[in-house]
Amino acid sequence: MIRRLAPLCLALLPLPLSAGGVEHRADTLLKLEFGAFCQLASVDSVEAPDTLAQRVDLLPVTPPIRWHGPVVPAKAGLSFGVRTETGGLQMYPVTIEVTHPPFLGSGMTHQSYVTTLGGDDASINAYSFDLPEEMVTGTWTIRALFGGEPLYVVSFEVVRPEDAPWIGQDCGADYLS
Repeated sequence: MIRRLAPLCLALLPLPLSAGGVEHRADTLLKLEFGAFCQLASVDSVEAPDTLAQRVDLLPVTPPIRWHGPVVPAKAGLSFGVRTETGGLQMYPVTIEVTHPPFLGSGMTHQSYVTTLGGDDASINAYSFDLPEEMVTGTWTIRALFGGEPLYVVSFEVVRPEDAPWIGQDCGADYLS
């Protein structure tokens, strides 16, 4: 299920910058980090008809990235995504797109929702593994678009849990929403 936090934004202009599976606009004030963290229980949700769950969960805080980088094990209770800071700028509407290998059963490969990016605090747009049919290995990409132009594109490699056992090993099961 897709998870997002308090709104966040960035100042945008042209020209993407690329570095190892990550692209973002070089002319923005965007500070970006990505990776995995233990799933948090949601405090609310908003409608998101183009997602498997038909909603996006809202988190009580913007969690820090605990395991930085593009490798994420397909594990229940683990979330992964992109944490951003913009230095106070705000943008709306920003479309977050998540593409992934086909889900078991439904064959779904694309999900999206609209959010606000920006503000004084950090924000996160992330995905949480809740259901067995979501835990598919392969390349997952999270992309933020504003005015039809990419703000950032981050690719993750979701692997079998035994291929990255140190990631999420201490995430408990009592946090699930």
